[in-house]
Amino acid sequence: MSDKTIYKFVGSEICLGAETINEEIESRGYKKAVKSFQNKFPKLKEVMVEWIKNGINLSKLQKLPLGRKKKLR
Repeated sequence: MSDKTIYKFVGSEICLGAETINEEIESRGYKKAVKSFQNKFPKLKEVMVEWIKNGINLSKLQKLPLGRKKKLR
């Protein structure tokens, strides 16, 4: 049995002209899955993420990009 979880990303790419994006990524963690998704679609500003944990369907609206923002001074 694998310890990986399947994360489903559903979003709309309004600025690039495509209607909807449906992507499934299998990863060990939420943050790694989001980072690999945002590398594929760098212009998206937010995406809906769905996954299953302990038999419960979970979902979250994730703002992109995820991660540390450098302070410019």
